[in-house]
Amino acid sequence: MAMQPGSLFLATTAIESSWNPAVAALWFVLLAWCAPAAAQDTLVTSAPRRAGPDTLRSKPPDQKTPDTAPSYGLETAFRSGHADRGFLISDRPVFQPVVWVSRRGTEFSLWGNLALADATDGSRPEIVEAELTHKYEWKSLSIAPATRMYLYHDRVSRSNSRSLEAWLYLTYDVGPITLFSNHSVDFLDYRGGYFGEAGVESEGMVSPGVEIGASFGAGWANSTFNDYWAGVAKSAFDRVSAEGWLTVHPTPRFYIGTCARGTCSARGISC
Repeated sequence: MAMQPGSLFLATTAIESSWNPAVAALWFVLLAWCAPAAAQDTLVTSAPRRAGPDTLRSKPPDQKTPDTAPSYGLETAFRSGHADRGFLISDRPVFQPVVWVSRRGTEFSLWGNLALADATDGSRPEIVEAELTHKYEWKSLSIAPATRMYLYHDRVSRSNSRSLEAWLYLTYDVGPITLFSNHSVDFLDYRGGYFGEAGVESEGMVSPGVEIGASFGAGWANSTFNDYWAGVAKSAFDRVSAEGWLTVHPTPRFYIGTCARGTCSARGISC
């Protein structure tokens, strides 16, 4: 088992508000300018960017808007590195903006990863990812199928790749604790590659405007996924991860946060 380096980020601007097409369009242009990327080549022990807990949460958890009112938001983050589903993509600082628009349970998000320095293996991964999700809720259960497309570009080696994935996000609230399980299947780059994870998460306000949270989870994958990312054609239990975060809300539409994450990954352990 190998311990991957922890990741730190600072989320600087997250805004959610009633719909304003002109402002929303401006944010999309800004995001595209800040993170001109495209998703990735596999031989860098890299993986296509985020898998649920590996990325920014896409809204301030205490913010609610009417189902009929469209909303939008923006987050920017600086991280000490980037990993996806237990696979290290970059061990150097990265800038990661994400913008979203949602209405009536349907959300479209656009995320980017811009490497601020060459990784130790010489790569400089730039990634762009678009995701469309629709969430169904019933009592304490939520089910959210999603389609995700990612593009990868390495400025150093000039390698490029792209793919399309189907995702299923499941959560179940049990008092102050949320049980989650996320599942993905690739349909293009490594067709049939499956990854799943499950865990527990809890967060709450410790004082007005200050929130803390933590999560613990484990992930597994089939032989196609592991052969593509790790070069081991076996179904395996891939990782155990723990994460903690602190978020400060100076105003209802602005928050600043920091996060620490540790991932212990295993390669080639048959399930």
